[in-house]
Amino acid sequence: HVGGEPEMSVISTVSAGIHGALLLARGRADGIRLVDSDRTAAVRSFWAIPLCLPSVVCLKLLDWVATGIPAHAPLVLGRYLLLFLVGWLLFVWVSHPMASMLNKQSQWPRFIAVWSYCSIIENTLVAIGGLPGALGAPSIVDQAAQLVTVGWALWLEWYGIRLSLQVGSLTAAVLLAVDFTIGVVMMMLAALAG
Repeated sequence: HVGGEPEMSVISTVSAGIHGALLLARGRADGIRLVDSDRTAAVRSFWAIPLCLPSVVCLKLLDWVATGIPAHAPLVLGRYLLLFLVGWLLFVWVSHPMASMLNKQSQWPRFIAVWSYCSIIENTLVAIGGLPGALGAPSIVDQAAQLVTVGWALWLEWYGIRLSLQVGSLTAAVLLAVDFTIGVVMMMLAALAG
């Protein structure tokens, strides 16, 4: 490839994926068409990992606002981010045989890409939902903000799974539950580690 073409195609693929996820977050099913369906698209969607880091770090900082900063904060944060990465890769790994069991192997690359880009939006929503409490808002406002943003994030993932794998509501809910369980286990490990 000549002069910057690969980089531009990565940038255009990632920006189209994020745009698609934003459309999905607004309930627009046509967002799915902005995400390519080949293995290259799935691999490029891993750029969503560093794009999630600001909101993931923000979530940890919001947690520390409530609980206090630990003695070895950089080490604790490093472990937390490592477990975030492990959880991400674990879901990718687990979802592949699940897609095969559902006879949806051909949809799996787009599913992973959609899931990755939607994760950026989901983590951002959850971080925004934690802000009112950190800023001293009344408990009812804090809880309402968290309920709305976490609910929206879970719905977005479920919706993205349904559309990208072309599965029913229950199957999408099962895959969402698998991802959620992996996330909970990683959070528990992070809590135990530091």
